[in-house]
Amino acid sequence: MMRFGCCVGSREQIDILARAGFDFCELQAAAVLPFEDDRTAAPALRMLESAPLRPESFNVLVPARLPLVGPNVDRVALTAYLGRAFGRMARLGGQVVVLGSGGARKIPDGFSREAAMGQMAESVAVVLEEANRAGITLALEHLNRGETNTFNSVAESRDFVNSTGLADKGMRLLVDLFHIEVEHEPLDVIASVGALIAHVHVAGGGRRAPDVAGYDYTGFMRALHAVGYDKRISAECSWENLEAQAVESLAYMRERWENACQ
Repeated sequence: MMRFGCCVGSREQIDILARAGFDFCELQAAAVLPFEDDRTAAPALRMLESAPLRPESFNVLVPARLPLVGPNVDRVALTAYLGRAFGRMARLGGQVVVLGSGGARKIPDGFSREAAMGQMAESVAVVLEEANRAGITLALEHLNRGETNTFNSVAESRDFVNSTGLADKGMRLLVDLFHIEVEHEPLDVIASVGALIAHVHVAGGGRRAPDVAGYDYTGFMRALHAVGYDKRISAECSWENLEAQAVESLAYMRERWENACQ
């Protein structure tokens, strides 16, 4: 049964989501303080453990300071960071982690794209290994060209995980309505990745609340239903006032999904 969540950045916002009736929250990986030792991170983790909603999903996994490609790749530091991050996210109830991280995966100017994509496959394999060790699903996110210069479409993300064999090792995809709209990617691409979809992000027009007109939200829901997707959908958008908009936005998300299923 579909579960509905929202990307937030504070304990107060988690409380708002719980009052509105959301099923889960989605946090950034930085919320578990992956650069800090266990003692330093403990108070933040206890606060999240006491929150009324579990963070079943996380995003912004790898910060730009730990590049996945380019001349400054440090896989020893990356592996140490990921071990702390995934262990703590699993402890909090994390089920799926989104590898967006546009800064970390951006190919530096003047650096060979061919070499970078070889590095990318090796780096993502490291990330996937740590995710698998923690029992968490890793989902690659397509990001528009305004945010990074790799994996700018669902199709490109699909081809990468398939051609590198990462899909066979458990790598999955996130599909994001906002990035699909910005890149003008046809919704029928979803039919080609149905079995790979592990998570979904949505927004309304202009990346505002889901019920704001402007994107083909209904068509997106129908495409997801057509491939049998039934896991989680997170609203990832800007809010004018989350507390005032949360209830109506959740109702819209549920209604559009239920209509797509009819």
